[in-house]
Amino acid sequence: MKALDKVRTAFAEDARIRQAQDWYQSQTARDQLVVRLVLGLLILAVIFSIFVAPLIRQNGELSKELETKTQFYELMAQNGARFSGSSPRSSNIDKPILAVVSQQAKRDQIQLTRYEQDGESLRVWVDNTSFDDAAQWIERLSRTQGVQVGQINIDRQTEPGRVDLRVTFTQG
Repeated sequence: MKALDKVRTAFAEDARIRQAQDWYQSQTARDQLVVRLVLGLLILAVIFSIFVAPLIRQNGELSKELETKTQFYELMAQNGARFSGSSPRSSNIDKPILAVVSQQAKRDQIQLTRYEQDGESLRVWVDNTSFDDAAQWIERLSRTQGVQVGQINIDRQTEPGRVDLRVTFTQG
């Protein structure tokens, strides 16, 4: 407490501080309010420039770095797929889409309710299945088999996490 008392007495004895206090006391109540508002804004501006502005700047820099690294990763993934000779997609390109989809569904324990071949595409109905399992099945078909989703309709069931799917797949 002695240190705080020393600071108070130093401020009280400083002629410049006393002069500023006298000037403030000589102002009207309205002018004193304006001075307090300006002082408050000044304090907020200092706090912003010391703490918030550097965080915003760093966030922008990190966002740019993330974007650069994401682009590099995507380029490497494209080149990896292009230059790897043992792509699983190339071995399944000649298989009928019905065989590819049904085999992957069996491996992923997805029960196909109904399916229809329509030229180059395949319409599949899956009823009352786990959403997570269905999403993983569709992702595996795309990633490992080269089967793409042309259209999808997902209906939620009353039981949480369960859905009915209507998916149109295309190969290639």
